[in-house]
Amino acid sequence: MMAAVVVLPHDLDPLRNELDELVPDGWWHTTDALRQGGGRDRARELLGTFRAPDETCVIVDKIEVAQRDKEGFEAREAVLRRLLTTLDSPPPDAHAPVRLVITEEQREARKNNWDRSVRKALIAEQAISSQLQMVHASPGSEHLLWLPDLACSAYRQKTVMGKDDLFAQIQDLTRVIEL
Repeated sequence: MMAAVVVLPHDLDPLRNELDELVPDGWWHTTDALRQGGGRDRARELLGTFRAPDETCVIVDKIEVAQRDKEGFEAREAVLRRLLTTLDSPPPDAHAPVRLVITEEQREARKNNWDRSVRKALIAEQAISSQLQMVHASPGSEHLLWLPDLACSAYRQKTVMGKDDLFAQIQDLTRVIEL
């Protein structure tokens, strides 16, 4: 599963500031927060930063990972391909085409390089525009990355655990694509 939260350019800095006010210590991870007392309430507060029409959420859900896909690269590629093509060529009633995608930096450089190779292949196939740029960043330095983490966690809570209170907050702003 992978999520993107599309933020309009004029809302980037105000949204970062709002997130920083809600999480003054500068560190957020939804899974960890949900394991702590009061974490669900804090997650609801952060989900409250999603506003129509300024933020749109896209979640690509891959239910099954092939047994041979030991490290998950095939599943990640399938999900990332669909996410990037959707962001680059959204349906008419959605956001404008996205030109900058910031993805969470992985600990292993080979995983980041894999993501870059997926983007490069999509451009070569003319499935996405070469104007769609992709950079990797740490959620510790780019707090907007907390938003897709929140969206994925809210969706996972609904689909796996049957708890839909978090996802209900963003459901109207979210498009789920199942592979």
